[in-house]
Amino acid sequence: MNWAHLKAFVWLRWRLSVNQLTRSGPGGAFVSAIFTLLMAAGGVFTLFIGLVIGWLALGTAPTRTVMMVWDGAIVAFVVFWMVGLMSELQRSDAISIDRFLHLPVSPASAFLINYLGSSVSLSLVLTLPAMVGLAAGLALSRGPRMLVLFPLVATFVLMMTAVTYQFRGWLASLMANPRRRRTIIAAVPLLFVMVFQLPMLWNNFGPGAQQRREARAERRRLERDRAAGRITPEEYARRRPTTSSSDDDDATTRLLNMTLPPGWLAYGAETAAEGRVWPALAGVLGMGVIGAASLRRAYGTTLRLYRGDFNRGRRSAPSAIPAAASSQVKAAHRATTLVDRRLPWCSERVSAIAVTGFRSWMRAPEMKLMLLSPVFMLLVFSGMFTSQSGESWELMRPLAAQGLTGLMLIFGMIGPVGNQFGYDRSGFRAFVLSPAPRRDILMGKNLSLLPFALATMAVAVVLSQQFRPMRVDHLLGLLVQLLPMYLMFCLAGNLMSIVGPLALKAGSGMPVPHQGIRSYYPLLFMPVVLLPLGLTLIPLGIEALLWAMNRFAWFPAYLVLGAVQAVLTVGLYRIVLDWEAGLLQRREQWILDIVGSKAE
Repeated sequence: MNWAHLKAFVWLRWRLSVNQLTRSGPGGAFVSAIFTLLMAAGGVFTLFIGLVIGWLALGTAPTRTVMMVWDGAIVAFVVFWMVGLMSELQRSDAISIDRFLHLPVSPASAFLINYLGSSVSLSLVLTLPAMVGLAAGLALSRGPRMLVLFPLVATFVLMMTAVTYQFRGWLASLMANPRRRRTIIAAVPLLFVMVFQLPMLWNNFGPGAQQRREARAERRRLERDRAAGRITPEEYARRRPTTSSSDDDDATTRLLNMTLPPGWLAYGAETAAEGRVWPALAGVLGMGVIGAASLRRAYGTTLRLYRGDFNRGRRSAPSAIPAAASSQVKAAHRATTLVDRRLPWCSERVSAIAVTGFRSWMRAPEMKLMLLSPVFMLLVFSGMFTSQSGESWELMRPLAAQGLTGLMLIFGMIGPVGNQFGYDRSGFRAFVLSPAPRRDILMGKNLSLLPFALATMAVAVVLSQQFRPMRVDHLLGLLVQLLPMYLMFCLAGNLMSIVGPLALKAGSGMPVPHQGIRSYYPLLFMPVVLLPLGLTLIPLGIEALLWAMNRFAWFPAYLVLGAVQAVLTVGLYRIVLDWEAGLLQRREQWILDIVGSKAE
């Protein structure tokens, strides 16, 4: 391989990364040079910090502290590396392989140049010196057995860069479709953050989670008894559970490090600090094999691209159905598509708007992002379900469940419901020119989002019932309350969409900048919408009042009055919808000017 070519292309890849970050054009050589010097200084600084931590801070620290420090370094490396990867979202090759055809290099050399060039990034310049310095500091403070950290760090970097290099090629093939590209850009960051919630989920829902929850509940009960004077300090010390949460966390972290390949570096550092080198050498072998296998597979993909047979054999055979029969099949298929279906109990115009809107939302990357947001919120705050489960007052369980359901509805649907016309962008012109009554337009849009809202709220109901079981009448009453909650939310969202429309960027759901005070309307809408949603708590409040008065405690007021409230809410919805339709009629041209022209 020509090392001059390798050096030139690696330097070119670095300049591309710097120019992308600094936004420097052809005349920005001076800015790029200054930025390169700053990044070099940052790499030297992180090397020094890692050396000091490993030499002075971890010289006499417990081995589990060494493992935790390396876990932090691994998490920092993975975060910076994946952020850089997602900011690029490029092809698997940093430079197209066609550019190498006129050079005296082999396909293997071209592949190696592209791999090394794609691995040179700003995140690697900052995190790799810190890990090397940490390994050097531990070797100076704990002895020669810690030298095994250097091959551990090298194979860790090889594994991460090789796997992500292979991932780039697969991602590039998926992102050839523009709609799929927007979906990936919207979903991958959230999925990436969810991965870091796996240790917490394991601790809350994995093996032994029930025993840990019972131990915590017993510890809290004993603390209350000791504070109230019902037990003596000696009895409290004797009956207090001996297993601490920190021991459970250490065991969970160690198990994850032994199981997940990125954690083999931290586990090898801990065992090397204990005097056992063989687990670290096994980690070197395992990560090296994974990195080599990923490079081998990526090289095979590059060769298929080079030969032009990457998609060979994927084309389906031509259909043997005659033309007449094929046209009949297509006609039958068109007759049964979703947009041709008619919804019951509503007019034809409402049904057409609802089913076409639902189909549009099914294909929109923004909706996928919106639906992932409440799921992500549940994963982050999953500890709320496991803590004090089964200990709350009986009437507090439906209250907490309905409150969580309302939060899920707000966080998951505030964009589509609170800015319905912004997602249409220039397509809102079709509604302006349409002869359909504006009341049917609003009702059809609300119905198109009903399945998504019910699915979002149902998740909260199921989780609440799983960890804080409610009585049957309370559960049925909560299910009945889903309808008035959504209708009240829609009335507020319709008004918000009419008086404060926002122009959105295509594919992201993010507002176009420089829209004045309207940019802050969604933040104001979140606390304001709590008022109409709070009205749905009236049946539960009446049941709590009857319980406090010790009268008619047997009467399921939450269920019965909730059903009455649902009927009244439907009537209120129909009345208010007429007024909102008139308001939309008067402001629709203004809305079109905002969501259409600025989006273009």
